[in-house]
Amino acid sequence: MTFIENIYKQVTQLTYLTTDDFSINWLQQSRSYYSSNKARGIEASTCVLVKLMNKLTEQKAKLEFNNKKQHPFLLEGAKRYDELARQVGKEIANRSIKSNIANNVVKDMLVKIVAEVNEQRNPHPLPIIIGF
Repeated sequence: MTFIENIYKQVTQLTYLTTDDFSINWLQQSRSYYSSNKARGIEASTCVLVKLMNKLTEQKAKLEFNNKKQHPFLLEGAKRYDELARQVGKEIANRSIKSNIANNVVKDMLVKIVAEVNEQRNPHPLPIIIGF
């Protein structure tokens, strides 16, 4: 079973979803993308996994936003979407730094670059120091 098949099965435990819906609305691909890849035993591309991760985090946010009364069922659903998004994120990260492709120097460099890019996009404000 491929990584994307495993994720599809987990998503269908959270919401009713056809393979066509998954391809179009979750992977942003053609209707037959998932089915075709599954039949051929081909894994989804990293770009597609990023799109899937976006959708998973959107679903989590929707459940959290619509959950003003902190309903346990909705909280659990949001938690499961978050866990799935993290699984996808780990897969993306692992693909980026596979041990047979990158040496330790390159792996460390990639981790630093991702941190730098993230800091540039979401800069932390400088701390305010109040002297007495």
